Amino acid sequence: MAKIVSMIGTTHHPWYHAKTSKPESELTEDARNLLGWSARVQESFRSTNPDVVVIVASDHFHQFFYNNMPQFLIGRMKSYQGTFYNEEREFGLPRVELGGDRRLATDLVEAGYENGFDFAFSDEMRLDHACVVPSLISQPSFEIPVVPLLTNCGAPPIPPGQRFVDLGKALRNAIESSNAVDRVAVVVSGNLSLEVGGPEQMMPYSVDPEFDALAMDWLTDRDYESLTAESTYERLMLHGNTSFQFLNMLTMASMQEDMTLIHAEAMKRRGSPAPCFIYESEVQE
Repeated sequence: MAKIVSMIGTTHHPWYHAKTSKPESELTEDARNLLGWSARVQESFRSTNPDVVVIVASDHFHQFFYNNMPQFLIGRMKSYQGTFYNEEREFGLPRVELGGDRRLATDLVEAGYENGFDFAFSDEMRLDHACVVPSLISQPSFEIPVVPLLTNCGAPPIPPGQRFVDLGKALRNAIESSNAVDRVAVVVSGNLSLEVGGPEQMMPYSVDPEFDALAMDWLTDRDYESLTAESTYERLMLHGNTSFQFLNMLTMASMQEDMTLIHAEAMKRRGSPAPCFIYESEVQE
């Protein structure tokens, strides 16, 4: 049966590539911090050697709309094209191709029925920066195939926080019941307080530093009572108009179980800090 050997909680900062691909002499403090984070994640992947990466992320209204909005969807493709035209134009993100694992993806869909989740699934989809940037951070060679699990964190009514906690438990059970692969890494793509398109988007400070600090403590302590209480649509709106992808971090928290916390940091950057978590299995085979 498959084993989760590494779990990463990370930013999907859309300007990651534009910031970090400049000459050394032109790198900003933000860029150097992001590159340092990427080096940590890549080292975790080298030491844990996953066969597949399951990416928990959210589509940014690129392919799912109010005519048919899945709450939780698993991609089942043999390979994925990544980056949409507007992301290439606005953020300078490269177009990429990542391999997929259809067998593991199908196992996750089928195991969902036994774990309280009727996952939607797609055999024809594209990945946006929520999946592409974590892949650039963790495996810029794109050698490891991925299985994307997309959540609805942006189109109200969004699922309540408890549903994301339940998703973590269900996803872990589903992965560990599969014999499609041996070693799985899980990358969870999300954020802390965040504003996009609002008056505080480009400000050089956090939208809500008190929430950021509390949220980091709640995640590391697995304080589900506080996490779910603060993760309603109304409460998250108080921490920035796009703080909803914090919900994905609840899924990460509930998947921890016996994994060892290697690194936890709200990475300093211009604007709101970025969540940076690395968990590994206690025994690496």
